[in-house]
Amino acid sequence: MKRNALSLACMFPALLLCLSCLIPTAFADIGPKPEVTITVVNAPEGELYLDLLAEGEPADSPYPNSNGERNPAILASLRSLEGDGWVLAYTTGLARRAPVFGDVRPGENGAWRFSYIGLPETFRVAAATADQAQAAEVPYTRDFVGNIVYDWEANTVREATPPPLRFLARLAATLVPTLAVEGLIFWLFGFRERRSWLVFLAANLATQTGLHLAVGSMLAEAGWHFLNYFLTILIPELAVWVVEAAAYALLLKEHDRYQRIGYALVANLASFVLGYFPLHLLYSFLRGL
Repeated sequence: MKRNALSLACMFPALLLCLSCLIPTAFADIGPKPEVTITVVNAPEGELYLDLLAEGEPADSPYPNSNGERNPAILASLRSLEGDGWVLAYTTGLARRAPVFGDVRPGENGAWRFSYIGLPETFRVAAATADQAQAAEVPYTRDFVGNIVYDWEANTVREATPPPLRFLARLAATLVPTLAVEGLIFWLFGFRERRSWLVFLAANLATQTGLHLAVGSMLAEAGWHFLNYFLTILIPELAVWVVEAAAYALLLKEHDRYQRIGYALVANLASFVLGYFPLHLLYSFLRGL
């Protein structure tokens, strides 16, 4: 019986890999896309247009956008920032790249939003009025989802949320539910000693921190849809299972090794499935950090 339980536990990674193969390739373009939201502070008087300057060559046939309905004088001022290998990613478009979606004008919430797979990873924020145009001197490298603040007067870019605080908030969104689910199963498996619970807490803190370091801001997007969650978390979850199974087998003293590894299987499978729901409920909050 114990050996059967161990064999079943060892089949867990293979089972998840097989399930991933059932996901059709037709879903390749489904799900959240890279996105950056920009808020401008100390803005000048009058209408302000904003775009992203990226290194590259201009597209031969720019992707159609709504700039034809915009103020031509401000657009000309914005385009004056191009040159020396820097191209406006939305207004002009980059050669051999997918388009960027967005608008040179702010949305209803007063912020600018650019997205889609053509969004450059590194760019300089470019802004212009009819009389003045400027671009941040220091390029900014985004995460999968970025929220930044552009200071017009200082001509600088900063994160909307300090990175350490953003990391801790995202870590809490997965760590707390994981401890709740896996802690209950840990108790049901008969682990009662104080030392066992310390091992449990240390193992989960280590693996959850590693998960966030490995996946980064993609983890915030995992709550968009269960399919996206599955594809984002699957491979890291396999690594978590292996690490925790080894840690529990070696460090726990209660019960035999088969029961410790069996616990790792059941607990991680449960938290993998149930972990989607807190990320889904917190989706808007996490991606807004």
